[in-house]
Amino acid sequence: MNNAVAEPEGSRLQKAVETIVMTPAAAAKVVDGYRVTFEDKNERKPESLEDKRRIAAKIIGRYSKMSAAAGAATAAPSVIPGVGTAVAILGGGATDVAVALKLQVDMCMCLVEVFETELSTEDKKHLAFTIALAGSAEQMASKGGKAAVQKIAQKLVYQYLTGPALVTIKQLFKRVSITFTQKAMAKAIPAGVGVAFSSSTNYVLTRVVGRVAVAVLAKDVK
Repeated sequence: MNNAVAEPEGSRLQKAVETIVMTPAAAAKVVDGYRVTFEDKNERKPESLEDKRRIAAKIIGRYSKMSAAAGAATAAPSVIPGVGTAVAILGGGATDVAVALKLQVDMCMCLVEVFETELSTEDKKHLAFTIALAGSAEQMASKGGKAAVQKIAQKLVYQYLTGPALVTIKQLFKRVSITFTQKAMAKAIPAGVGVAFSSSTNYVLTRVVGRVAVAVLAKDVK
């Protein structure tokens, strides 16, 4: 029993998230739907950087709303696929975190597909995980404003992208797990308040991660 408990929280969280996130192929199908809608409305293909930004904004809006709905996390497994699997792996403890990260990685997987269609499947996954985790960790750890957090998170993403993929992702999961655990302990007050706070936090956090992703993928280096 002690060995099971002693398993690093970051490793368990990583296992849960990697089990329930969408595949690059699934992300490609989602993005294809947005491209078709864009073509129908504008009578042309979304080829310019500005066109891609417009599609990205729709994707960020969608996942931010889904993330807000997941604020009451585990109560809605039919709404957010993978909740049951996350509970089984994590025992319910960090399920909210796993579901929030799943949606952010899913969003980043779609955003990578919008901007970087030529990358290999593995490179798309690495990029999506790195952007989502680095952006999320920085936002949760920071006490600064959104603009400052975005810039710091962008630099963090570039920094992590230069390292070995598997080591990078493992390190990020560890950092995210520690940061979210500290935040959860700090706000462990009434349940109703926690749910409301979690919902709004998830929404804002997902939008910030989305903006960081677009800045990185559109190569807005500042």
